[in-house]
Amino acid sequence: MKNKFFLMLSFLLTASLNSQELDSSFLDSLPDDIQKDLMEKNSKQGLKSQENYKPYLYSSKLSQAEELMTLKERLELDLKELERRLSFDNDLIAFDGLKLYGSDFFNTFQTSFMPTNEPNPDSDYSIDTGDVLNIQLVGQKDKINDYIVGGDGSISLEDIGKVVVAGMSLGEASSLIKSKINSAYIGTEVFISLSEIRDVNVLITGNAKNPGIYTLTGNSNILHAISAAGGISEFGSYREINLIRNDKIVESLDVYNLLINGQYNLKKRLRSGDVIFVEARKSIVAIDGAVYRPAKYEVLDGQNLDSVIEFANGIKRTADLQNVSLERILDGTLKTIPIVNKSQFKNITALDGDLIYIREHPYREAKIFGAVLKPGTYVMAPSESLNDLIQKAGGFTNNAYLFGAIYINEDAKEINRKAKDTLYQEFLDNIISASQQNIGNNFDLTPIVQLTKEIKDNQANGRVVIDLQDQETLDLYSVKQDDSLYIPETNNVVYVYGETSNEGAVMYSENKTVEYFIEKSGGYKKFADMKSIYVLHPNGESQLFSSKRNIFESSPRSSTIIYPGSIIFVPRKLDEATPRRLATQAYVSILGNLGIALASLSSINNN
Repeated sequence: MKNKFFLMLSFLLTASLNSQELDSSFLDSLPDDIQKDLMEKNSKQGLKSQENYKPYLYSSKLSQAEELMTLKERLELDLKELERRLSFDNDLIAFDGLKLYGSDFFNTFQTSFMPTNEPNPDSDYSIDTGDVLNIQLVGQKDKINDYIVGGDGSISLEDIGKVVVAGMSLGEASSLIKSKINSAYIGTEVFISLSEIRDVNVLITGNAKNPGIYTLTGNSNILHAISAAGGISEFGSYREINLIRNDKIVESLDVYNLLINGQYNLKKRLRSGDVIFVEARKSIVAIDGAVYRPAKYEVLDGQNLDSVIEFANGIKRTADLQNVSLERILDGTLKTIPIVNKSQFKNITALDGDLIYIREHPYREAKIFGAVLKPGTYVMAPSESLNDLIQKAGGFTNNAYLFGAIYINEDAKEINRKAKDTLYQEFLDNIISASQQNIGNNFDLTPIVQLTKEIKDNQANGRVVIDLQDQETLDLYSVKQDDSLYIPETNNVVYVYGETSNEGAVMYSENKTVEYFIEKSGGYKKFADMKSIYVLHPNGESQLFSSKRNIFESSPRSSTIIYPGSIIFVPRKLDEATPRRLATQAYVSILGNLGIALASLSSINNN
């Protein structure tokens, strides 16, 4: 009975602690971002504790059936995915995300390029029934009037009679009318314009997205008509769209000529009774990898793979032309056709379903700057090392400070980021624990809150400690994409930051102690933690230094060597509620970024 009582008491105390809300006045004193993260974490902890004691209710036969059905559906999906992966190589999975080239064109064309009803055609505009000509006479006879082109294709002029203009261009019709008027009225100037454009009814059919009869302006062409119909359907051709008039093809449109070659040479304007027919889609060939415009392309009969390369805007300089795969369906089976030479593209006819993948050389780019002869960004092969990067940059200058080199590695940056996030969560846990256990006491949590804020704002730097004077070590470092190496110039200062009277740079003196440089910076402030002084060496290594003296010593014991470019950091005393392990991790992380920032500042000043 006694054991049961203590067990129940323990349970109640645990539940009470987990569900305890943070003091509102304390929360209000925190920075907004820390406050938000703290409340979210505290809430999650409460929910987690509730879930641990929440009974699992399961009694309904319907629920059992639903659960089994869900499991069945999931297994079916997993099997389908497995079949898909087994059917194709991993490289070919990339083709699933490729769009058909040109498929987005008509989404924007309609709003930007559709003709309006305003009569602004050029002199080549073909006059037809329904058009309205504005004719103004100035001179012997002053008159202005509109004349509609009738069903017989003519306009009727006073004192002149009918003038047939249908089928003529606007320029030709104007010349004819002027000659007629000049013969009837000597000394009269004639001005002719188009005051109203006719409407035309056309049939859009075949593989258009929305086939049907459409009313358009007489200034429209095939492209305008297809846009009005919503573009091309899933099975329609972008390469062959025909304008049919009196049962004859009078003009054809190849959208690729417009998109790829910029050829917009449509001459025919639409007439009532015209038919626009979108042919069925031709062969589709996909190309991916080291080309400038990866996509699926529609190819005409007889076109070769070189045409597909041209559609894709050519091959990149980084292409590995010895590693090209052509996947082709032959006799119902997907087979690989080896392509070992670029010239083969011209000799292979493209077939429907072809998959071309041009791999890239695994080159990567790395930066080197600072005290080198040729700083900049360099292209590195997979086998090239950090030493190769240095050699490409021409080697070091005479005043290079190799001990202070900063090597930033992307893999290390990701590791640092995860470690920083973990550390931040530990700090939040510590704040929650300290605030819950010490409400009403005189604990000052301001220092730990400030440190937590610094951890949150601190960015992972990815610095790797490296010895540039060790040739063998340099050869072991394989350069990764976006790696960077900074070599500072030799400097003669030591940086002192934190709880000192004058933060900043102090002139370097050889064989001097940590406390010497702290004294040069004005000495300790009131709340300085003299037991936990951190030193960041120029090479990125950090060291904890304590100024605590032995009773038998007249001066501080120090094995810490200070180098030019070292950073000495004196932290503020933290409450005993903060584990020293956390504080150490935080200061080392912050110091690392401070070192890189100072190096960058030095680089700017030197330039």
